[in-house]
Amino acid sequence: MTAPETTSVADAGSADPAGGALALFIVVAAVVGWFALRTLVREFRARKTERTVGRDFSEYALEVLVNAAKIDGRVSDPERAAIAPALRDLGVSIEAEKIDVAFANARLSKDELIAYLAAKSGAFSREQKTGLLRALLSVFVADGSFDEIEHHALVDYTAAVGFDRQSAPDMLRGIARDFSRGNIT
Repeated sequence: MTAPETTSVADAGSADPAGGALALFIVVAAVVGWFALRTLVREFRARKTERTVGRDFSEYALEVLVNAAKIDGRVSDPERAAIAPALRDLGVSIEAEKIDVAFANARLSKDELIAYLAAKSGAFSREQKTGLLRALLSVFVADGSFDEIEHHALVDYTAAVGFDRQSAPDMLRGIARDFSRGNIT
């Protein structure tokens, strides 16, 4: 009769070192692959937006504001009415008919618009970027509410122009408060 085999602690620690290295390689490759895929998707989204708006900031701003009005699933008359003055504040004069056409033809998602902004942020002036954030806020609060969907969208746009994503929510809440009190025009 033979004695049962026993495994000592020393034997368990001497497992195949190549297996650990292979596991580490697989994890690293998966992380790199994930980042590459995210970058590729973001690039495709930015290109789709560029095909729609070109490199024209005013066309881009119109698309962003129309999307902002629709982002919570409903478009109120005050939100629709807030678009033309918001664009004028950005230096864009626009006729009401063009806004109606933009609503009828809107086909870009928030993610596509944000990807474009992140990719082209350097091409826009600081005034254009901060003006765009103010314009977004004016459309978001035009209906008298500023819900979580709108808040998250504004944080995403804020991060896309290069502001710190961690401090953006507090900064935006303060701006929204000032805006609702009439302190920001």
